[in-house]
Amino acid sequence: MKKQTAILIMLLVTVIWGGGFVAIKIGIDLGVPVGLMNMIRAAIFTLLTLILFHKHIFGMTRDEFKIGFLAGTANMLGFLLQSIGAQYTTVSNSAFLTTTNVVMIPFMAWIIMKRKPQPKNFAAVAICMLGTAVLAGVFQNGLSFNAGDLYSLACAFAFGLSIVFLSMQKSESHFAVGAFMIAVTHFIGGALYFVFAEGMTVPQIDWKMAVLPLIYLGAGSSFLAQSLQVAAQKHVNPSTASLVLMFESVFGSIFSIIFGFENFTLNLLIGGSLIVASLVVSEIDFTTLKKQKTAN
Repeated sequence: MKKQTAILIMLLVTVIWGGGFVAIKIGIDLGVPVGLMNMIRAAIFTLLTLILFHKHIFGMTRDEFKIGFLAGTANMLGFLLQSIGAQYTTVSNSAFLTTTNVVMIPFMAWIIMKRKPQPKNFAAVAICMLGTAVLAGVFQNGLSFNAGDLYSLACAFAFGLSIVFLSMQKSESHFAVGAFMIAVTHFIGGALYFVFAEGMTVPQIDWKMAVLPLIYLGAGSSFLAQSLQVAAQKHVNPSTASLVLMFESVFGSIFSIIFGFENFTLNLLIGGSLIVASLVVSEIDFTTLKKQKTAN
């Protein structure tokens, strides 16, 4: 798979995840607890992966299991910490601090994978963080700091680790192995949260209305999107992958506007444009441009 193709696939992933924000909002409004929601979506994810790719899954190697387990556990912890932090901090703080993983990832990759970041990576990260701050309304609402923000920063660290671990997959590894490990760890995390944090309490739920958003989360946001991410990320370096995945917040806002949960704002236009610009900067080969300019 070419790098450009992998980036396009990961952009598709962010579109699907963007729709997931709406599905989660609908599910919560219908009374589905967060832990139970994660259990159901992970169960659908696990079953679909097993049914379609059981031969690859049962034939996984020790290295594939190790990388999948590390990536899945980090990813699961990221979602869990994000959910906990969101209870104690503002939406803007949570959104902005979660995306600080784009700052952490180049250094994580440097330490874990010995991939030294290029100067353009730092420039792209700065532009992306500025765009995310605008998108989250940090300049209007400010950025306070409390216990919930610590959870959000820990969440960003966990998501960053997940992206780095996924980038460590071998090119010959089948994507279903990593996807299955993510599915299993998500189910375990959702079950533990449902049992210990939510006390296995199930309020009155409008199941007829909740079925569709739960299916979207399980089959779409989890199975399809997560599988595509695992397949594509083997061909993209961690720093670029983190910038591409930031488009999740842009598409989340777009879908939120389409479904009437919020209004179109100038922040969305400016913030989204800056995030797009950060990806462009990360992919420009400045060395080649400089040589061409010198030659002319």
